[in-house]
Amino acid sequence: MVMTKIIELIKKGESKTLEFKSDLPAGSNLAKSAVAFSNMAGGLILIGVEDESGQVIGLTDEQIFDYPDRIANILFDSCIPTIVPEIFTEHVNGKMVLGIRIHPGPLKPYHLKRLGERAGTYIPVGATNKPADGEMIRELARQRINVSLDEEPDHAASVTSLDLDRLRKDFFKFTGEELTEQKMLGLKLLSGDRDNPVPTLGGLLIAGTVNPLEYARIKCARFKGMDAKEFIDRKEFSGPLYTQVENTLAFARVYIPRAGKVEGVQRIDTDAVPLEAVREAVVNAVVHRDYSISGSDIKFAVFDNRIEITSPGALPKSLVIEDIVSGRSEIRNRVIARFFRQINFIEQWGTGIGKILSLCRERHLKAPDFIESGLFFKVIIYSESAVKSSQKSSQKSSQKSSQKILEMLAGNSHITIKKMAAELGVSDRAVKKQIKGLKDEGRLRRVGPDRGGYWQIMEK
Repeated sequence: MVMTKIIELIKKGESKTLEFKSDLPAGSNLAKSAVAFSNMAGGLILIGVEDESGQVIGLTDEQIFDYPDRIANILFDSCIPTIVPEIFTEHVNGKMVLGIRIHPGPLKPYHLKRLGERAGTYIPVGATNKPADGEMIRELARQRINVSLDEEPDHAASVTSLDLDRLRKDFFKFTGEELTEQKMLGLKLLSGDRDNPVPTLGGLLIAGTVNPLEYARIKCARFKGMDAKEFIDRKEFSGPLYTQVENTLAFARVYIPRAGKVEGVQRIDTDAVPLEAVREAVVNAVVHRDYSISGSDIKFAVFDNRIEITSPGALPKSLVIEDIVSGRSEIRNRVIARFFRQINFIEQWGTGIGKILSLCRERHLKAPDFIESGLFFKVIIYSESAVKSSQKSSQKSSQKSSQKILEMLAGNSHITIKKMAAELGVSDRAVKKQIKGLKDEGRLRRVGPDRGGYWQIMEK
């Protein structure tokens, strides 16, 4: 690996795919990390880097020669199935660092031999490794055979478990096409053959007369102000996933304020948050959430200055925030995603996040935030009021800095820009910008040359 890339990784800090160790960790801790990385997106362990500060402390020549064999033996003795690491050394800032690259494993779930599969399966959650619960272990087993959770047939259900009349009517409304049984098999709403089809979990989530996962719902709330202390209204939507999306957007239309401005002789009203961006975020949440995480639903929250959409499940597999912003996508729920694409809720794979960014940029709104926190993913879309609030805050900060500069100049008219910057804790450029503003306002002028002159505060 190129040294500059290692340095860039270290600067970013630990994550679900990167760990720092100042020295070779105890065997069980190393094995735990290897198991967690193998079960998910893979990862890199850098030995010779402080885990808290990210400071490169390096290893001795003796350690560099000794550790690779010890690492290979620890993983061989402790992990099942076998994990074969890629071990390499790298010079970083004149010091030697040992890298252990763990690739995503094809034989999931991986676990610690001494604890067994039930207690010894680990996954990365943020920058730590946590034991996987039963649902996650089953999800890892599905990944091993390349089957998504929503593709699994439910043999306890039958075709009569689906509201076919409503499904066919809605499908025609969205697509102008008839939904035949053959098409349902093709979309994997049904599994098996035409003589004995059964619904898949995805089929039941999309058209079931009873929700097979009671937590597969969206909880909506309109909060007063900018925090979650006081409700104005709240609703809970269950039933077919596509109707949950429609109901959530109806809730959004009620509670997203409209902002008006006059152009020429006409007043033009627009939503404080682009509804199309909200729609993309809600669709993404429903399509990409992790339905194997029981007891967790999607949260849709409207505040005075923003909308937050929180869905269960970290980003799938090897994805990081930078990937989804650039348009990369990995489909976690194939049946749901395929059906949403068919009914035109999804235009094109991987374009949802880009569309949200573009819509907010067109409206000159603050850039949305995309946050992966543990086993949840959150999208925050800011409104026009957030922009105005940010501008006011920036304006107040600027006024406060200007006042401090005037106070320093009143005490010492010969003070240098560098010294003012040091006392304010800002850059020289920031101080120069403030001084230019004060000069433009007629509140300050320079008397004499740059060297040897002084500042004169003008009377208002």
